[in-house]
Amino acid sequence: DDGVKNINLIQEVVQKMETLINDILNYSSIKEKSKDLEDVNIYELIKDIEKLILVPKHISINIDENLPVIKADKIRIQQLFQNLISNAVNYSDKEKGFVNIGYIEKKKHHLFTVEDNGVGIPTEYHDKIFKVFESLGDHKDSTGIGLSIVKKIVDIYEGKIWLESEEGKVFIQFDN
Repeated sequence: DDGVKNINLIQEVVQKMETLINDILNYSSIKEKSKDLEDVNIYELIKDIEKLILVPKHISINIDENLPVIKADKIRIQQLFQNLISNAVNYSDKEKGFVNIGYIEKKKHHLFTVEDNGVGIPTEYHDKIFKVFESLGDHKDSTGIGLSIVKKIVDIYEGKIWLESEEGKVFIQFDN
């Protein structure tokens, strides 16, 4: 029994290390805006992400049907939304959780919002969470790199990202 427990523990650690290495590689590969831009339907992209990540039955993902089609590197935009949605899902502590993905059209840029009713993020961590290896809590899948990847992608597109949070609610906005 002890041998099986140890093997399972080793397997968990190896999987976490693999995730960490992949995240580091992803982070380090984001250097500049890709020249291979394509039309990316954000609504369809998020519907595809819903199929990729494990969303527990008690969490609903609500997507604004008016999300735009933007010119971008599809892989980077998928990384961005996948990290934001995964975080919202992973840090949900409610019996009925939700993640709302919205859009507000602006004259010169796009404003996207990702809102959830998870644990919330104290004000003193608002800037810190976008830095490499910074993580709040101890979620088993967290490497502390996901939101730094998001920040780096937003920076490449010369956008801004910020959050508003209170206990039980996180509202992340970014524009480009």
